[in-house]
Amino acid sequence: MIKISNLKSQISKKLQASSFKLHDRGFTLIEAIVAIGVISVGFVGALVILSKSASQAGFLRERIIASHLAAEGIEVIRNIRDTNWLKSQTDWLSGLGDTSNGLVDYNSQSLLNNSIYNSCLNYVSGFYKHGTSASCNTVFKRHIVLTKKSEIISGQSVVFLEVQSIVDWQEKGQTKTIQVIDNLYDWK
Repeated sequence: MIKISNLKSQISKKLQASSFKLHDRGFTLIEAIVAIGVISVGFVGALVILSKSASQAGFLRERIIASHLAAEGIEVIRNIRDTNWLKSQTDWLSGLGDTSNGLVDYNSQSLLNNSIYNSCLNYVSGFYKHGTSASCNTVFKRHIVLTKKSEIISGQSVVFLEVQSIVDWQEKGQTKTIQVIDNLYDWK
């Protein structure tokens, strides 16, 4: 009988030790409130980061388009020079020497005059192209600056064409610019 009473007292002590008291329940409520606060701060931080990411994505999209448009301007001038060589024209700068500041489209055969066309690019049927009207459906403007230069290479004066393709656009009231510069030579 002694053993059974010892066993009962041990069980009773364990039950009392593991039973919840009133102050234990209040402590778990405080823990829950703190946990909800920490999670809320985490969600707010994540939302702020997502908002800034969306803003940056728009800026990066415009910057990528502008850099491609600037590179396209250089490529169009290079294509005009190469076409002059293929047509066996004597002047490799034919169509480029008429003006030092002009516009080009993806299919241009020569530099377009700024006074006829406006510098803003319209996006039509998958292509960016200059128009003659004042309205634009994009924020991008491109112009080309050509400068004839020379340098001494191996003791000889070599004439080359410095091509600057400049794309401007407006973002949040500020003008952004990308400029690509390349030198074209009469290597034929």
